[in-house]
Amino acid sequence: MKFIKVGALATAALFAFTACTAAPGTGGGDKGTIEIWSSLPRQGSSKAQTDTIANAINMALEEAGGKAGGYTVVYKDVDDSTAAAGKWDEATEIKNANDAVANDKLVAYIGTFNSGAAKLSIPILCAKGIVMVSPSNTNVGLTKPFGPGEPDVYYPNGCKKNYTRVVPADDLQGGAGALWASQLGAKNIYVIDDTEVYGKGIADVFVKV
Repeated sequence: MKFIKVGALATAALFAFTACTAAPGTGGGDKGTIEIWSSLPRQGSSKAQTDTIANAINMALEEAGGKAGGYTVVYKDVDDSTAAAGKWDEATEIKNANDAVANDKLVAYIGTFNSGAAKLSIPILCAKGIVMVSPSNTNVGLTKPFGPGEPDVYYPNGCKKNYTRVVPADDLQGGAGALWASQLGAKNIYVIDDTEVYGKGIADVFVKV
């Protein structure tokens, strides 16, 4: 249910963006076709979760009659995972972002599912001004100062910020965990993580708090 809601919210945000940025007089007629892509791991352990996001996008598009701002909207479900890895893959995500930039009809990119993937694709999409909305990224540095140079490091050559997300960042999750530990009266805590961006992000915030 969680990912159905955030997937629909991400899509609604993009529909609103399309309507607001379309040329004046968007009330009727068909101005042509535009594309919205999602880049998510469609294989491996995250597939069940990304299925709900893709279903939510299709549902939102159907409810909108396949239109936004006078344009016909085509949705493309793009996979950033590989069967061998069973999760998102760096080279695949970079290719997806570059393919998006090369597509003149593409106006928005729903993704990524993993924060590590977002760090790769934001600079690529930013260069062409393609809006990017994530239904699941939680890494603090994507939108707030956290690691060295973040978040500006993802916007090279002064390109305008193109990225947002519709979920809370790790600073809230890690902070809540630290508060809970304090309320329990914990004095000594051993913190481990899985070395992935999500797990390490929450662990780092927990330690800092």
